[in-house]
Amino acid sequence: MVEVLFSWDRMLFLKLHLAGQEPWDTLVYYATKSWVWTPLFVWWGYLLYQTYGRKFIRWVAFTLLVVSVTDFLCGQWLKPWVGRLRPSHEASLRSSLHLVRGYTGGLYGFPSNHAANSAAMATAIGLALRRRFVWLLAVGWAVLHSYTRIYLGVHYPSDILAGWGIGVILTRFLYSLAKRKDVL
Repeated sequence: MVEVLFSWDRMLFLKLHLAGQEPWDTLVYYATKSWVWTPLFVWWGYLLYQTYGRKFIRWVAFTLLVVSVTDFLCGQWLKPWVGRLRPSHEASLRSSLHLVRGYTGGLYGFPSNHAANSAAMATAIGLALRRRFVWLLAVGWAVLHSYTRIYLGVHYPSDILAGWGIGVILTRFLYSLAKRKDVL
C-alpha cells in the first residue's frame, strides 16, 4: 500500500513539476523566497494593528511563535527522522527534472518546511483577522508559496500536504491554548 502511495505521489509530482519554462522559472524561484513577501506581511501587520490596536503585538508574537515551532519541528526533527529524499536528490528522477538555477535544497524533504510555515502563518492570520478576503488571500499565498517547491523540484505533493497538516493543526492547537490562557 505504501509503495502505491509513493508511486502516485511521484506521478503527481512529475505532472506538477513544470520547471524549464521562462519567465516562470525566475518568478517561481523568487516567489519561494519569504523576503519577497515582506509587503504582504507588513500589510497583514497593519491590519492586525487596525483591528487590535497596541495588542496587535500579541498576534505578531503568536504568528512568529507558530512559524518558529513548525519550522523547528519539521526541519530539525521530522525531516532527519523520516529521512525521505527530496525529488532533486533522487537519482532515478534527475533526468526528468529541470532544476532552476541548479537549486536542489537540502537532502531530505518530508515534510516541507515552506508548506508548514506558510500554512501556520496563513492560519494564524486568518484566525486573527477573520475576514473572508484575508482568509482567501492567506490561503492563496500559502498554496502558491508551497507549490513553488514542487515547481523547483524539491518537494513531492505529499511533503506539501504533510507540511500543511502540521502547520494548520499545530497553529489551531496553540491558538486554543492561547485562548484558554487568555493570551490572545
